[in-house]
Amino acid sequence: MEVRQVAAAYGAKPLEPVVKNGTKAAPGKTAAAQKEQVEFSDASISMQKMKDIIDATPEVRIKIVEEIRMKIKYNGYPIESNFYKAMENLISNKIV
Repeated sequence: MEVRQVAAAYGAKPLEPVVKNGTKAAPGKTAAAQKEQVEFSDASISMQKMKDIIDATPEVRIKIVEEIRMKIKYNGYPIESNFYKAMENLISNKIV
């Protein structure tokens, strides 16, 4: 059984094109559909670019973490002096 037969059995009619004022369009012609447009501001485009860059950046740089872990394990990493430098940078940049 075809869809058209089922549709006809329930009284469904095919879609007929109409023009803006509600009258039927000439046979073979369809009403021109207006295309919608979306414009993004420069700020939103910049934000999307930044988001893409951040998403592409790995959160944990495994190679660097492993190097530091090995240095700490074998006492080759000056933890206290680097900690104080990091804290000074955070405070001077007004992050903390």
